[in-house]
Amino acid sequence: MSEHELVPLMYQAQLPERGKIQYAGDAKPATEWVREWLKGCPPVPDTVEENVPIWKRRPSQPTVKMPQFCCKEPWEYTLSWRLVTNSGQDESIIIPVIGAKGLPYYPGSSMKGAFLRACRQICTPEEVLEYCGGEVIEDGQKKTKPGILRFHGGYPVDMSWGDEKRLVDVIHSQEPRQVMSNVKTSANVQISLYKTKFKFGISSSKKLNATQWGKIKQIWEAALSEGIGSRVSAGYGRVKEIVDPRVILSVNLRGEGITSKLLNDTPEFRPNMFKAALRGHTLRLLAGVTNQQTAQSLTKQLWGGIGESRTEDGAIVGKLGINFDVEQLIAGEHKYSSNGRQAKPMPIYQLKSGRLDIFSIKEVTQKEREFLNLLMKFSLLLGGFGKSWRRVHHKRFFPDYFKNHDKAMIGSHWEFSQLLEEFCLTAPRGELENIANFLASIPNTIRSCFDLPSNNNYVRDWREVWHPHRVQVWGRVAENELDSEAVEWFHRDNFIKRTELTGKIGNSKNPSQVSRIWHRMYPLYVKSGGILKPKFNDSREPKYVELITMFTPDDLPIAQTFINHLENSSFTKLFPLR
Repeated sequence: MSEHELVPLMYQAQLPERGKIQYAGDAKPATEWVREWLKGCPPVPDTVEENVPIWKRRPSQPTVKMPQFCCKEPWEYTLSWRLVTNSGQDESIIIPVIGAKGLPYYPGSSMKGAFLRACRQICTPEEVLEYCGGEVIEDGQKKTKPGILRFHGGYPVDMSWGDEKRLVDVIHSQEPRQVMSNVKTSANVQISLYKTKFKFGISSSKKLNATQWGKIKQIWEAALSEGIGSRVSAGYGRVKEIVDPRVILSVNLRGEGITSKLLNDTPEFRPNMFKAALRGHTLRLLAGVTNQQTAQSLTKQLWGGIGESRTEDGAIVGKLGINFDVEQLIAGEHKYSSNGRQAKPMPIYQLKSGRLDIFSIKEVTQKEREFLNLLMKFSLLLGGFGKSWRRVHHKRFFPDYFKNHDKAMIGSHWEFSQLLEEFCLTAPRGELENIANFLASIPNTIRSCFDLPSNNNYVRDWREVWHPHRVQVWGRVAENELDSEAVEWFHRDNFIKRTELTGKIGNSKNPSQVSRIWHRMYPLYVKSGGILKPKFNDSREPKYVELITMFTPDDLPIAQTFINHLENSSFTKLFPLR
């Protein structure tokens, strides 16, 4: 054993073959980093065995004495998902700020900064000065006046945060691969806290009454409502108890599909997938009406990003962020065999109900709000969220695919659980004219929302661009869940299966490929008696609009073969109409 191996990874330089834990292709270094960290933290006490005589109970670990605040009773809040705080210890890896006894904490300085921002929005300048301090002019001189409040930061209430399976987080942006070109993208490791309950401490240098403390708590909760830590626009740093007052769009959703996994194969329903999907669709839509630089710049203005040109310096804070409130989620497994051997079960989810909120970080114009409505309508009409969103959920729409128990799960399905006219497209009498009109209106609507010129400028070399020369949409009405005509086409030999049109999972010899086709079963909505509702067939089964969206360059022979097949099927071309 070399000398450097005796040093914990936390204190080693981020160099290959030493303390480098950033490489997401191997989860072992990051997992070992977490294990070494937890080994130096207080132990997790055994659960007290109720209704068991003391003399029969198992020996328990020592009671953990968590950090205590000597101030007023601390306030406690629970993360709805994850919290990212960057210690800055290593340039290439994001790890939490670590304090006494090795415990992660939210720094008092960060707490004061968040409180100060909220305080300026709620309080008078005099109150801001009293609470947080600032510069004043006395006797003609500028002086610093301290505030009465002291911010002690936040600590976990117990050791339940120390689950090594949950601490290693992963960031994997696939936007270049899914939208621009079929290139390989890399994942990054970060260490973040999962659904941890925190207590925050604030004290005062002078005695305050209950009313005054109530106002201070109101300000702090206003700060929490905007999220704390990093990456709040993607759903990090949110607490269960408080709703962001800046919500400008909210939809109720339900869905089912394949659960994402962390690097150590732990399944996790990850709310940041909603921002990834909406951001990707924003880029696709803008690329159909303007040049590459403008499309990317406008997307970053809305959703944030990293500047790449002379006019874009460093990180760009976007105008929009998302939060997803999981209300009822059922986790499960899909078990199957592969090549005669039992394969590792695939984690799946069934979300019975949840709420997606889009909130404003900066001022959002009325035209940008109109674009958000279009974006949400587009996203639920043609696609979905999370893994395998380009395919219909096979368990629901093609159950025969699994009759031999030898196939992996494919696809996802999402729909509105609360129907709103501004987002749901109807198909009265089974006619798809409303959907066709919506698709045709997209280019001009986007030009209007972003004040873009009415010309035929678009990005010609990306793989998915919403332009009549680059995309086609075909549709038909399906009588029930089992009436999908196209789902079998993706599994038919000597047709489009494993061609340039369809995706495939790669290996060391053959790289993976992202499909150029989206296949969707969209609920058929009608308006009856002024009420928007799903349409049912005579057997009281819900009907669907089956949609095929295909992105393809003109020189792909298999694309024309597939188009000829669509023309001779029950599908009707919905976009472009000419």
